[in-house]
Amino acid sequence: MARTRRHLGASVVLLGSDFEMIAYSARSIEVSEDHAQSVVRQATDADTRTWIVDCGIAYATRPVRTPANRNTGSKARICLPVRHGGKTYGFLFVLPDDDASISDRELEEVMPLAAQAGALLAADASGNGHAAGVFADLLEGDPGRSSAAAEHLRASESVYDSEFTMLATDHSSIDRRSGITAVPMGPITAVFVAQRDSSSATLRSAVESYSAGGNVVGVGGTYSDLRDAGRSWRQARLCLDVIALEPSKGPVAYWDQLGVYRLAAVASAELIAEAVITPAVRALFEHRNRDLLVTAETFFDKGGDIAASTDALSIHRQTLYYRLRRIQELTTLDLSIGQDRLELHVGLSLGRLVGAPGTVNPS
Repeated sequence: MARTRRHLGASVVLLGSDFEMIAYSARSIEVSEDHAQSVVRQATDADTRTWIVDCGIAYATRPVRTPANRNTGSKARICLPVRHGGKTYGFLFVLPDDDASISDRELEEVMPLAAQAGALLAADASGNGHAAGVFADLLEGDPGRSSAAAEHLRASESVYDSEFTMLATDHSSIDRRSGITAVPMGPITAVFVAQRDSSSATLRSAVESYSAGGNVVGVGGTYSDLRDAGRSWRQARLCLDVIALEPSKGPVAYWDQLGVYRLAAVASAELIAEAVITPAVRALFEHRNRDLLVTAETFFDKGGDIAASTDALSIHRQTLYYRLRRIQELTTLDLSIGQDRLELHVGLSLGRLVGAPGTVNPS
């Protein structure tokens, strides 16, 4: 709530699906709890509630601006749907100052926070709310909170003393099988998979279950110390980022198999971009002829195999040779030299992940 308030410069009120107030955060002392409660009273008034629902908030997936209604006396409001797994769990009302305005772009930027609230409310509804809070601290809390959460979990159940692997998935179901703990973390689900013996059957079963139906799964590294859960979780989320940019890597991506993409986990996107998007790489990304970029990527993916590259691109061998010459002229790199090939290959591979020119930055 406080993060939403700071981002928008406005007070916010979180209501449950029954329009009961769950929390509020005031931007200034002028917006008191009484002010927040007035929003609740207006919203729960039968006529006003019907008016607001008729504006489409119950089924909305994006921010909704509800107009003022003279008949009910309700003011214009901004409502962000609080959803998880395709279900609405509440409503986040934004209360800007009378002389303030909030753009659609600003509202879209805080939708992930509304999704996180939806995930927590979903966990409460499933009776998994306490576990969700502990895991949020374990996976994304500061070192002190993460360590305390690890101690709490180890003391509560022996399963947390075994080797484990974290999964990140867009699958919204909560798995109740022994050795598996699944909790919502914003728009995605974190899955703790305990591996009590050397067999990876439990992990394979969990991955198959969560990737069923077209869902994507990122598989982090396997560790034995619960304090490394946050590390495995970051790795699993990075796998999802890779799948989003390179669908061919999915629907399941394993941290241990990411290869050069693992470099994206050791520094910020800005630092990686500065390191790998050299003038030569940038020239190819920005060139108007996208065929050259696709050709270079395919050529590297096929290990420089001419026959495999021509088959993948459905072009004649001479066309491939021509494009490779154009790539060398454009980048001033000599693809017969290993160092030059490495510069271009790494730059193209990681460039997409960190938001190179002409690509979408996943962050």
